[in-house]
Amino acid sequence: MLTMSSIDKSHDMETAVPTKSNSSNAKGSIEVQIDGETYSIDAAAERRLVRKFDLRILPILSVMYLFNALDKANLGNAKTNGLEKDLGMLGTNQYNIVLSVFFVPYVLTAPFLAIVGKKYGPSRVLPAMMFTFGSMTVLVVAVQNFSGLFALRWFLGMAESKRSPEKRIVALG
Repeated sequence: MLTMSSIDKSHDMETAVPTKSNSSNAKGSIEVQIDGETYSIDAAAERRLVRKFDLRILPILSVMYLFNALDKANLGNAKTNGLEKDLGMLGTNQYNIVLSVFFVPYVLTAPFLAIVGKKYGPSRVLPAMMFTFGSMTVLVVAVQNFSGLFALRWFLGMAESKRSPEKRIVALG
């Protein structure tokens, strides 16, 4: 009996078509057709695999969501605590620009990073983007002016553009 791990990775899982089990299959198995070939998946093995994913991946994804939420709140909290005065942005629209610049690379780099993610896989790309996100978040303490904050927010947008879709793919798929 085959498990999902023994199915060749070159097959596109979107073309998988579950079919009803016939009486010759073991109880609890599921038949899946991929590119005209039929594979039988043991339901108990699938449950164990999903449980293993849930215990290993979901805590990491939860921490990623936590840091994402903290980052989104940090800039507002910093403004309340005198960010504009400290960086010389009082009386200008630079704070609004810093808020908005995050979304420009978020949109522009998403297709290119999706290609990179497809080529190298989430196991390599997600840690790289997490490292970039973490580095840019930590470097905020070194910001001395508007330009530095602008650059950090730009790179944060790049890192987030890849992380959000990858988290959904890993969690759902």
